[in-house]
Amino acid sequence: MPKPYFTYLIILVNIIVFQQENQWGGTENLETLHRLGALTTEDILKGEWWRLITANFLHYGWLHLGANMLGLYYMGSIIESYLGKIRYLIIYFSSGCLSMLLIFFYFLKIGDPQTLLVGASAAIMGLIGAMGAIFLQDWWQEKSFLARQRLMLLLIVVGIQFLIDYHTPHVSLMSHIFGLIIGFITGLILTRETV
Repeated sequence: MPKPYFTYLIILVNIIVFQQENQWGGTENLETLHRLGALTTEDILKGEWWRLITANFLHYGWLHLGANMLGLYYMGSIIESYLGKIRYLIIYFSSGCLSMLLIFFYFLKIGDPQTLLVGASAAIMGLIGAMGAIFLQDWWQEKSFLARQRLMLLLIVVGIQFLIDYHTPHVSLMSHIFGLIIGFITGLILTRETV
């Protein structure tokens, strides 16, 4: 099985950016996160669309970074090895960036111009969504007990994740839901020829 080099590279970039946060004022300093590219509705309305990308590489504190990089290591390694580098990158970045875009529209609708959004969680949830697409297609094709069990286990993991998100302050449940859905749809499209 090929090594998931792009997963390792994305983790490395996140760690380097985290070090920049420390050097520029701290990883839990909102002004630092904003200067380095956190997403806010106000900034996107000013034309700073690049924040849809940069916000995915910023993290609020060690726990946020650690949890996301652990998830990325496991999920990214599986998806990159299974689907290949190009499809993996498409799923990862479309889930992360499109989730940020949808959150922007959500914040715009509810009139929230200044809430900062950072983290790779939506992109990682997109990888989980893509895995769900793979498991679902396996089950459609094979109708096997194992394929059904893998799909059910993944649904339980997603349910637990959303329960944790709902009860954890400062976690964007909406961006996780958006990431999961985008990853699932993208995964269905990209895996039609693979599985």
